Amino acid sequence: MFFLIFILMVAVVWLLWTISRNTGDALDKQTAIQYELVSLEKKLEQLSEKMSAPAEAEKGVAETKKSEAPAPRNKELSALVDINQATLKEIVHLPRIGNALGKRIIDGRPYTSIDDLQGVQGISKDMFNEIKPLVMIS
Repeated sequence: MFFLIFILMVAVVWLLWTISRNTGDALDKQTAIQYELVSLEKKLEQLSEKMSAPAEAEKGVAETKKSEAPAPRNKELSALVDINQATLKEIVHLPRIGNALGKRIIDGRPYTSIDDLQGVQGISKDMFNEIKPLVMIS
């Protein structure tokens, strides 16, 4: 009888261990996929911008394009991005921020401090440190 209970306990422990290990692996893979999606979104946006630029130039609206052009994607942004009021288009121009992460930032509004961005899923410490000097709170 004790042997049967022992075998049953070993089986339960093994099942729980297997489930927890597989769950951890799945979370790691999900995180990697999310980073890949952000990367692909940025590449798609860059390609669409490159493809639309020649078409607009041919139509003679190059001057209009200059006035509507988004801020450059680098650390020397001309103005700070107000994360409580910025549009998705403005937020995705921050380094390493794609559409999905930008939507999560918008969904987390209102923010009382820039440090609140660290609570948004997908923003690592490195990413936060990179965008911190580029954002402000209104």
